[in-house]
Amino acid sequence: MMMPEFVLFGDSLTEWSFDAESQGFGFFLRQQYKDKVRVVNEGRYCNLFYHIVSLGSCLFVLDTPTSRQTYRAVDMASSTVEAPLPEIVVFGASMAEWSFEENTQGYGWFLENMYARKARVVNEGQAGYTTSRLKADFDRIIDRATSPGTPQTLLFTIFIGANDACMIGDTPMVPWPLFSANIRNFLDTILTEKALENTKIVLITPPPINCTVVEKMDGSTAEDIEKMNEFRRGAARFKTYMNKKRYAEGIMQIAEEYAETERVAGLNFWKDIVDAMLEEEGQEYNEDMPPGCGLLGSKNFPKSWFTDGLHLDVKGYVVLSKGLFELVTTKWPELAPENL
Repeated sequence: MMMPEFVLFGDSLTEWSFDAESQGFGFFLRQQYKDKVRVVNEGRYCNLFYHIVSLGSCLFVLDTPTSRQTYRAVDMASSTVEAPLPEIVVFGASMAEWSFEENTQGYGWFLENMYARKARVVNEGQAGYTTSRLKADFDRIIDRATSPGTPQTLLFTIFIGANDACMIGDTPMVPWPLFSANIRNFLDTILTEKALENTKIVLITPPPINCTVVEKMDGSTAEDIEKMNEFRRGAARFKTYMNKKRYAEGIMQIAEEYAETERVAGLNFWKDIVDAMLEEEGQEYNEDMPPGCGLLGSKNFPKSWFTDGLHLDVKGYVVLSKGLFELVTTKWPELAPENL
């Protein structure tokens, strides 16, 4: 069932009300209605309703390119135009939607801070969704992004796959052939839209899950441990872990296929979070027992990496934010905040 929405429409006071630092009414409503109502930020810097308003040396002029009413601020002295802020779209499931929360310092929150007054970061995450369920939302996003008068979309991040690859819970798994077709459709649509011809795309792989090992192995023989692990390998949680790994590898392969466009890049978040945790713990990677897999003898992700074994906590999001920002600003220097 699709989550109901609150739409907050207005000018800069509305747009900036989602900033965690100032704790505006947009931020407040998202906290109060978390997991119940999706609060949509439709504020626009310097956009007002059907009026021509004089304020000091500023004149707000109505511009109506078809059905959308867009206002632009004109400095009476210099006659310069204040254009709407370009946009960064954060698209995906729960780890995208919840990434705007300050308490976990997600990448949405990070991007809002890094691009403050330079770009509007749009939260288009939908908790619990798969690529198949997100199709209608994706079409809506593209329709809006390509409508006359809509600000330029600088960057489109796609962080999806955690639910598609999941073999546990109530969400039906999306098989790899269908999942990969959905991802390719997202990419092909953006790449072929004339209005999005300069938009860059980052595919973010899902992270592993953290199947915590709580059993003590004291007194257990190697044979006993192997028998228990053999049983665990047949369980849904371990199969989900390995399936997410396969989907992560597949996403990176898709990104590589589209690399020649020079507009698509893949972020191997699976590898980044595993490497970061092992480095912090002074551990080496073991392909037979990767961290979080739940096999006896494997390493757990300590506290602050995941909130519940699936969703990211502060340390996980910090790794994601750092990796994403470095990838974007290195591959496309023109998207660095100081260059906008």
